[in-house]
Amino acid sequence: MKLNPLENQVLKVIQKCEGVSRKALAEMTGLSQATITNITKMLIEHHYVVEGDRVGNGMGRKEVLLYLNPEKFRFLGIDIGGYRIRFALADNLMRITHEQECFVDEFDGEADVIERVLEKVEWFLAESELNPGELDGIGIGVTGIVDRSMQRILNIPNLNAWGELDIVSRLNRRFDCPVYLDESGRTMALAEKIEGKAKDIEDFINVHVAYGIVAGIFINGQLLRGANNVGGLLGHITADEDAGRCSCGNYGCLENIVTYPMIEVAYKRQGGQFESIAEAYRINDKIAFDVCITSGKAIGIALSNVINLFNPQVIYLGGPVFEHLPIIFEETKRTILLRANRYAAVEMQLEHSSFGDKQGMIGALTLVRNSLIG
Repeated sequence: MKLNPLENQVLKVIQKCEGVSRKALAEMTGLSQATITNITKMLIEHHYVVEGDRVGNGMGRKEVLLYLNPEKFRFLGIDIGGYRIRFALADNLMRITHEQECFVDEFDGEADVIERVLEKVEWFLAESELNPGELDGIGIGVTGIVDRSMQRILNIPNLNAWGELDIVSRLNRRFDCPVYLDESGRTMALAEKIEGKAKDIEDFINVHVAYGIVAGIFINGQLLRGANNVGGLLGHITADEDAGRCSCGNYGCLENIVTYPMIEVAYKRQGGQFESIAEAYRINDKIAFDVCITSGKAIGIALSNVINLFNPQVIYLGGPVFEHLPIIFEETKRTILLRANRYAAVEMQLEHSSFGDKQGMIGALTLVRNSLIG
């Protein structure tokens, strides 16, 4: 059933809270106690929410706390990156019950990439022992360009076969459930806003650096999209024209300098002897540290420009670059303090994102739940 605006408003407040009483709902929404009673009765009858603990002080009447019903929906999230594709099943509380991944090079040479994705999904659902008919919705986050109607993948810069793909309608026909698509920087930012640290933050940026770079920007509580739905392409800011040609066709993009593969290349080019920079970093190898400091400085300079433009309250950083090489986070922070306008940076906080390596999957799952309920 489709909820009306008031029912949806109440449900979203319950979703945001970890247990909330009817009295508190009335105070938080501005609705009357009678209206809250009627709406919560309907939400319970239709299994959107469940009653939980009774709380209260003294001998008076105790309030019953309301929670989202974890069994109401089953969601599939698909996180399509430039290096791997990840699949995750979750309940209505965004608790991942099953997950799986494959490498994108498995799709090289495929005449119909989407058909192979559909087969991967079917196999994943079978492995998870979930009947496709039990799916309530599918969310897709993609490290690339999505059309304004959010129906098609227009381009993934380093994957030639992944352009002009009508992915939403194909998944919808195969699995007969709602399908939602967005750029993964925005899905990750949405996850931070709804499920993570940014629930009460109106102006923030979420940045994820792995085998590519994605960013999602919230301004005044709204996702920034831009005129052609390509706002937030942080990875393709020109950082160093001498850094060579990027897979997007431009020269010197940030993504051509500080992604995990490019950091590995820089380490080897400077004479690094260990198999990986992560291994070298763990034993305090000087070349590894020098490369990381250079990378952190490049990210910090790029983010300083973004801070001067948008004046965010918080920037959340995530991805294996920051997780495996933590000095990059520290050098990014130091560079921002040196480079960004002091009035924009003085109260700005730089924090790790909420979901670490799972941010992309949680983002895709948050997209479908938020779209389905909202």
